[in-house]
Amino acid sequence: MGSDAQFEAECAKDVAEDLLAAHLCEIYEQGKLPLLSTDMDDTLLPFGKVISERELNLLIAYADVGGHLAINTLAPKEWFYLRVIDGLVNTFHQKNCLHLLRRVHCIVSGGREVFVYDSPSHSYRRVHAAAAGNKAEGLLHLLSHLGDDVALLAFYGDCFDDPGNDGSALAMHDIPLVINVGADKQVRQSNIRQVFVNAVDKGPDTTLRHLAFVSAMLRERSPRVLPVEEPILPRECATAAQSWKFGASTKGEKPYGVEVHGPGFLWSWNDDGLSYLSALVRVVDDSISKTVYRAGLPDGIAGFTFFWTGGPDVASGQAAGHWEGRDFRA
Repeated sequence: MGSDAQFEAECAKDVAEDLLAAHLCEIYEQGKLPLLSTDMDDTLLPFGKVISERELNLLIAYADVGGHLAINTLAPKEWFYLRVIDGLVNTFHQKNCLHLLRRVHCIVSGGREVFVYDSPSHSYRRVHAAAAGNKAEGLLHLLSHLGDDVALLAFYGDCFDDPGNDGSALAMHDIPLVINVGADKQVRQSNIRQVFVNAVDKGPDTTLRHLAFVSAMLRERSPRVLPVEEPILPRECATAAQSWKFGASTKGEKPYGVEVHGPGFLWSWNDDGLSYLSALVRVVDDSISKTVYRAGLPDGIAGFTFFWTGGPDVASGQAAGHWEGRDFRA
């Protein structure tokens, strides 16, 4: 690459980082914490891949200094669990930083379902469910739920030609900065307060580099606005004691958790219409020298079931797993 072309590329790279830095300063002046919204495939992760240690370490570093992240995808919760939440929760559990999950949010099924981490239940609670919607609308529902303490920093995506995908964010006043890490798109700048940037470098590497860049800025500034938080320890009731098991009696006592022998997630609900997605955390039970999977049951639930991710349908790549097909009373 010639010196002129290299200089132009470096300047173009700086545009996105300069905009991120400027907007982050505005958010800090308002005494708020930033939220990044990022698509999953070809934006945060390579297409079809499961989240790896690289992404997880960057997420931990970002959340640890106050950043909020919404992974905003067309994928349904079943696929999203297999590729992201399972690794996310198990890693945060192993590293004793479950409290940071309160800053990692999930927008799935193209904005039709929104989940936030509920600390008391150690589960992702569904805070929005609709028959129709799009990714931008899902993001706005999340922002409304998070309240005035959080402000949107930027929206990342790679498919802005499709209004049913990332294109739903274009020309929206409430989404001030859009960064495209996919094929370049020419966007007519309207009178609304939104800046659209085509990143020079494409794909997840750019998103992750920007995530590290924002984390570094947050690390310098976070003591000004970030409250001290106590780590949330794994729920004591999610042990073999007082756990529901297939074919086992709880001796008339209400179970506080479940213990099963396969990977997946626990789906539960209460009589008020709230639903919870709880990761089945892998635990080595020394008493039986075997790996088991445990999750706590959220308080006040009326019933639960399971989604299994350990079968041949997953190994073949044809499905994210399968539902249990029956409900159980709590």
